Amino acid sequence: MDSTSIGVFDSGVGGLTVLKAIREALPAHDIIYYADTAHLPYGDRAPDEIVRFATGISQYLMERGAAIVAVACNTSSALALQALRQRLSVPFVGMIDCGASAVARASASGRIGVMATVNTVRSRAYTEAIAGRRPGAVVVQQACPELVPLVERGELDGARVRRALREYLGPLMEAEVDSILYGCTHYPFLHKAVREEVGLGVALVDPAREVAREVAREVTRAVDEAEVAPSAGKGAPGRCGGAGAVEFVCSGDPAQFRAIAAELLGWDIPEVEPAEPV
Repeated sequence: MDSTSIGVFDSGVGGLTVLKAIREALPAHDIIYYADTAHLPYGDRAPDEIVRFATGISQYLMERGAAIVAVACNTSSALALQALRQRLSVPFVGMIDCGASAVARASASGRIGVMATVNTVRSRAYTEAIAGRRPGAVVVQQACPELVPLVERGELDGARVRRALREYLGPLMEAEVDSILYGCTHYPFLHKAVREEVGLGVALVDPAREVAREVAREVTRAVDEAEVAPSAGKGAPGRCGGAGAVEFVCSGDPAQFRAIAAELLGWDIPEVEPAEPV
């Protein structure tokens, strides 16, 4: 391992929530973010497709120098993380364990809601992970298939958003959950609208900071084991300030991704590199 550059990937803009948290935690490290918008959304695709996409993207990130990969996609974390760890040599940090730990701490009553994609709900990955950290917890899952397309269009509020949120949040509130986990990295971009729907009495949990802390631990471990310094910023395309460089790669339309990503992050993103879909 000759560097501690960090790879991050998601099906689209959702993983930017994780990218931002990692950037804040590790500003001296180079990061490359891969948005697989050519295959968006992942939420209802076949599991073997998700494994294939995640493996190809991770191999690409490794070829670009990533020594650690954050799987900033709950669907990929639920369905492909084990395969990635078996097939590839770099450390992987996924969303499920981090999210389960965060919401288990946040819930006072143990009645926990999980908003997620259809595939993540079907996998029961969060139900099992939360049970391992909070025995006796009641976990109520809610699939939210309309939310990812809304966020990908940059639609963070308005009639369609509110209608979808009322449909999805209704069963969770009826179940009297005291905390709701954002089980998809797209959903924190809807935080303001979600908060207005559920009120102040429900904890809303975004796993991004927990993921960033775990990535930082892996970076420290990698540096200690390899005795290498953090990679310095190289002024690569997509650099967004600070000591390290942030590069963006997109398998779909780079211009469309760049416009939405810049708006969501509030960053100047001068370039998004196109990539052939894996």
